Amino acid sequence: MKLTKYQLFWLLFSMEMGMTLLITINPTFKIARQGAPLATLLAGAASLIITYIAIKLSLLYPDQTFIEYVPRIIGKWLGKAIVFAYLLMWIIVAGIILRQYADFVHLTLFVTTPLWVIILFMLLVIVYAVHGGIHIVGRCSEIIGPIVIFNVLLYRLLSIKDLRIERLFPLLPTTGWMPVLKGSIPTISFLSESVMIVMLIAFLTEKKKAVSSSLWGVGIAAVIIVSTTIDVLLLMDNTLPGKLQNPIYSFSQYISVLEFIQNLDSVLVVGVSFTVFVKACLYIFMASYGTAQLFYIRKWRYLLWVVGTLVFVIAIFPRNVDQAEVAFPTFWKNVILPCFLIAIPVLLWMIGTVKKRMNRIEQPKAP
Repeated sequence: MKLTKYQLFWLLFSMEMGMTLLITINPTFKIARQGAPLATLLAGAASLIITYIAIKLSLLYPDQTFIEYVPRIIGKWLGKAIVFAYLLMWIIVAGIILRQYADFVHLTLFVTTPLWVIILFMLLVIVYAVHGGIHIVGRCSEIIGPIVIFNVLLYRLLSIKDLRIERLFPLLPTTGWMPVLKGSIPTISFLSESVMIVMLIAFLTEKKKAVSSSLWGVGIAAVIIVSTTIDVLLLMDNTLPGKLQNPIYSFSQYISVLEFIQNLDSVLVVGVSFTVFVKACLYIFMASYGTAQLFYIRKWRYLLWVVGTLVFVIAIFPRNVDQAEVAFPTFWKNVILPCFLIAIPVLLWMIGTVKKRMNRIEQPKAP
């Protein structure tokens, strides 16, 4: 299984888009209000730094996955314990992603369809794609990514007449920088999922292009998210988006050109479905392939059905929308983001870099 630099770019771009736009705009406006664009901009910058650290960590051992090189950096038993924690986290996140997606589709399109049916059919498609290997998901992302960009440009073109530029000012709210900093955290927590690069570099054919491909993928996604946040502000002002569950969906419903081009919310649902597909594929692949490496199982595809079953159980476990879209994001923001997406990768990178340099010093010079 191999990934090209273009596939890596589109994978990161696609997985960053849909759920980030769908879920983070509401809490960002709720906290930052007028400073929501600045908060999103700060989140994009922070995500680039976090992505860069994850890339540099992976390039210490470019031909090995996260599962293989973590024990080499911090020792066998502690390394395997951390790897096991990441595997559990990836499985749980995949289940919650599917549940959040199913809740959105259920509320917007298929109101009478049982929730488990939406989850099951999406999961079957994902498992089928992942069974072919990560390169198949990469090829899918090369098609999905441009479609997502086209949808974004289409919405921007059709909504220009309704945007009011005066709503953008003042850029900084009267309450100062603190709400802006707090409002950036929800977006950072989603954009920082690019840390999954630690499992992808090993499959990249051109390791030297890892930094540029990854940063461009995350960076362009961040720019689009910032610009979309500005569009929402220019259309709805700074109070309404914080009261709507999915402001971007309401934004799509508002578009009407000559009372002929309408009901573009269905296009948004399709775009979100594509990006959720890529994101869930990556998580399920990492969990299945990583578990096989951790327990020395040769046929990693056999684990797809075990991981898929666990993901399905987790997806149907929340009793209501609040548990999936309020309780879990709070846990993600307070625990997963600081520990799994920032602290552990940074510490591993620092320790790994020091060990590499010490090994070079200790190696005897050739006579």
